[in-house]
Amino acid sequence: MNCDFRLIRMLLFMTVIMVGVSSTAARAQIAEPQMIIRRDARFENIDTSGQSILNSGATLKTDPELEAILEKAERFRQEKQYGIASKLWQSVLERSGDALYSSDDSIYYSLSQRVEQILAELGPEGGLDAWRITADASARELLAEAGDPFDERALQQIVRNFFMSTPGDDAALTLSSIYMDQHDFVGAYRMLRKIVESYPDPTVPLVDVYTRMALCQAMMAEQKDALAAIENARQLASDSDLFRLDEVQALIDSGNGQGLGRRVQEGFTMALANRNRIGLMPALPARLMEVDQQAVWQYYFDTVTQRWSDIKNIKPIFGQDISETVADTVTAKERAMIDKWRQNRWRPKGELLFENGRVHFKTSVDLTVWDEGADSDQVVWRPLWRNEYQLDDHTRTMLNFRRQWQRGNRPALDDSTAPDQSHEIQLFADGVASQWSIEDGILYTIEGKRFDTVPENVPDRLNAGFDFYSRRSRSNQLTAYDSATGRLLWTLPPIRSEEDVDGNAEIESPWIQSGGFMSAPIHYGGLAIVPINHGGAISVVALDPKQDGRTVWKSYLCDETENGANPWSPVNLSVDGSDLFASCGLGVVFIIDPVTGLIRFAKRYQRDGTPKTTFSRFGRGVQQMNYTSWSTDTIVAFGRQMICFSSDAKHIEAHDRNSGELIWRSDIKPLEAEVDYLLGQYDGVLYAAGRETILAFDLQQEGRMIWGGNRMFDGQTSYGRGMLTSDGIYVPVADSIHKYSLTGKNGKPELLGDVAVELGTGAPVGNLYSDGRKIWVQGANRVYALGPAQQ
Repeated sequence: MNCDFRLIRMLLFMTVIMVGVSSTAARAQIAEPQMIIRRDARFENIDTSGQSILNSGATLKTDPELEAILEKAERFRQEKQYGIASKLWQSVLERSGDALYSSDDSIYYSLSQRVEQILAELGPEGGLDAWRITADASARELLAEAGDPFDERALQQIVRNFFMSTPGDDAALTLSSIYMDQHDFVGAYRMLRKIVESYPDPTVPLVDVYTRMALCQAMMAEQKDALAAIENARQLASDSDLFRLDEVQALIDSGNGQGLGRRVQEGFTMALANRNRIGLMPALPARLMEVDQQAVWQYYFDTVTQRWSDIKNIKPIFGQDISETVADTVTAKERAMIDKWRQNRWRPKGELLFENGRVHFKTSVDLTVWDEGADSDQVVWRPLWRNEYQLDDHTRTMLNFRRQWQRGNRPALDDSTAPDQSHEIQLFADGVASQWSIEDGILYTIEGKRFDTVPENVPDRLNAGFDFYSRRSRSNQLTAYDSATGRLLWTLPPIRSEEDVDGNAEIESPWIQSGGFMSAPIHYGGLAIVPINHGGAISVVALDPKQDGRTVWKSYLCDETENGANPWSPVNLSVDGSDLFASCGLGVVFIIDPVTGLIRFAKRYQRDGTPKTTFSRFGRGVQQMNYTSWSTDTIVAFGRQMICFSSDAKHIEAHDRNSGELIWRSDIKPLEAEVDYLLGQYDGVLYAAGRETILAFDLQQEGRMIWGGNRMFDGQTSYGRGMLTSDGIYVPVADSIHKYSLTGKNGKPELLGDVAVELGTGAPVGNLYSDGRKIWVQGANRVYALGPAQQ
């Protein structure tokens, strides 16, 4: 198919808004969804068999006070006191914020949507006209103040607070045009659908609305729905519209359900995986998999000590034959750690970042930046201070319990293979502490408690207390650096003097003053958006990076339940078009408006965990669960699908981004081996991997498994993360690297080659990265650049 966005723009120009068209046919097409407000129930924790149930997830925020106001407004409406009722309805719209409601305790919507439904059902003489008297004036005032009829923020405010006003449908249609011009076809479709399904008396021509819906659905590879929308448009069209509709239908037919959609879907891949590692890395020369590889450059830090004097003088080791030099740097403690790494089948949690020919690496106390050339020992930049790794509260409590229990040589509690030393947790378990990202020239990193010097003997920083209701809350800092120079831009919470700490610095501060950051930020519209855990309460906060991280908006999501969560899984945010996705590992996923922070909807899912035995051994009845599924909480967007990977669910679920309805679901172990991390998606196929296998799913066929699932590595274990490139999938397997084709062969994995890797340290191959020329390995406390082994 030979089609580009210029043709689409031409078609959009042809579907220009025509004001004043009769709305008689429009009313006939409108669906009137019936939903009622239902307050959040109090959910049970676990059932008697120890398996988690649907309602074991987080309790969501509802607002009984606002619900009471709606009930009061209904009484005034019945008494035909429409003026008073209108003020109450508008009060709820403006105050609803992040309050939610649900009709089934499964899918939750913004309370503002309930008000819109009430207004749509009223009719002109039932109170809608009375509400519009002030709403119309407020909506037009917003556009007048913006000074631009295409101001995106003003249009969004109208759709949010005054959608049922007279200018509301026009604002939604204009906003859909803006979204389509930005290639945000899901967001555009959402606006168009609101007009068709919710607006009571449209003045915009529905023939244009349905035509645009058809184009959006075609771009989302939903040909059947696109053809249905065109048919709706034909029923409303005049003779002058028919030629335009024929052109649009020909465009849809030429896609065969895949062509247009595939072009758009390829745009969802990343140029280089970094924050969430869910996209493509640069393809590598084929010759790399024709000869064994060895480390030709590496940098390391001591696995235990945090003395700055022991780290700042370490120089990279490089050259063709460095094996003897490298072996001398491996201490007895590091060898013991490597043995446990293999024995317990751990995987490094650290991540490398690549930007502008530089590789970025986190040590135990700071970060270092090197040129990718791998032939120098000169650091490009590193911070001027150090930071100490901070355990989260729940991990600290569990380690205290474990150590107390094992003092009598009793058998281990719960998972005996999990890391139980602070440095092991930092290197192999805690995905939150390893979080960092580069966005628009700013390097964001999560740091621990800052220090300039540290005593020669660093004590074990575990407290002696026992907290039976501990949560995964933590104390850390988010620091922003200029990625080019390393200049400190700002840090949150701000560094305060003792006088500030003793005073009341928390009062109405425009900057975050406390709490723990749960992942690195992502950027949207000039904002840096980041999740925060404050005593178990999860919120999403938008910061202004140009004003030292000043808070622009904050949206509360949910509170952690008594049965707990995976304390080490990051809350990875993702943005696609005008949707911000968040998964907290608490049995619920969210779609948020990234401009305002308002929750569009929340969707519950089934949690899968096993009861912890730790507390019961100490005679406590606390029902906490172990959640050991996906290594991170992530949502990937693909057309209308939001594909959810949750640390507390042993499955993949894809939901409709507009309705929350389930599209497809797959277990993480469909055959004999399970997957637990996401490689990425490319060309309409989703790839996930585990310690023994890879799985490939066709996203255009609603998650149909293409190949994988069996044990693939000849009985060996993968001790690191693989990487996805356009020329194949590279997977670390013990002391080698395997390369697999993207498509498989006859429904089975296709091995394209494998090479042995000699790192010189005795460690297995860790997480893989590509810079387009060579393979990099992130292996716990070391970073390696690979080159051809000497024959």
